[in-house]
Amino acid sequence: MSGGTLILGLAAGYHYGDVRPFLASLDRAAYAGDLVLFVSETTRDLERMRGHGAELLPMDRPPGLEDVPCNGLRYFLYLDYLRTRGKTYGRILISDVRDVIFQGDPFDFPWPDGVCCALEDPSATVGSCPFNARWVREHLGRAALEAIADRPVSCSGTTVADHGAMLAYLEKMTDRLLPPSTGECMAGYDQGVHNHLVHTGGLDRLTLYGNDGPILTLAQTRGEPSINTRGEILNRAGRVPRLVHQYDRKPSLFKMIRERFA
Repeated sequence: MSGGTLILGLAAGYHYGDVRPFLASLDRAAYAGDLVLFVSETTRDLERMRGHGAELLPMDRPPGLEDVPCNGLRYFLYLDYLRTRGKTYGRILISDVRDVIFQGDPFDFPWPDGVCCALEDPSATVGSCPFNARWVREHLGRAALEAIADRPVSCSGTTVADHGAMLAYLEKMTDRLLPPSTGECMAGYDQGVHNHLVHTGGLDRLTLYGNDGPILTLAQTRGEPSINTRGEILNRAGRVPRLVHQYDRKPSLFKMIRERFA
């Protein structure tokens, strides 16, 4: 792909066992692009992470961001990185790390230009999910929640975009994440901001993918996902998705993946 590819993630406070499925599955997928993980002072086993080709950068907090939770801080780190890297990428994936595995090169898929976001199971809406409802209501206000309460939840943990669209997305996210919300159960309020952008026309050239597409997001699904004879996890359409997210919510699947990448 012209311009190359980049995966950005945050591994604050994790040890190697936490991120091994992410890294080892990416190796198995023969991913050859750039991989950058931001790490904190409490992240352990750094050399083992570097052994998978990950570039590790310190999770430094710029002045004024001292109270931003890690989930929100990552957008500022990613934006600064892209602004100062001096390289333009064809496609960029920002991804959760602890609960994501790859079943193929994530960029071996015809992602369109613009921002590509993942939808969770349609049984959950922003308003019916207590966590998402809280994040939107407490950070953006009741009117903001009412405007998108009936919309499906878009997970902020996996987003793909071309370079220019990713910059625009990160700029809009960081602008709306301040001032931070630090109340009880608000560590994930970035997803509230993300959903408001997704469902109010805040993103140009937006493409949404459900659980029949390249990203399988499991938290809101019922039961364990189907697995084929090769041990590959299948999406709702019976196909093999490139990414599987939130596998730790499914006990049998979690056990299988941790044993596979032990």
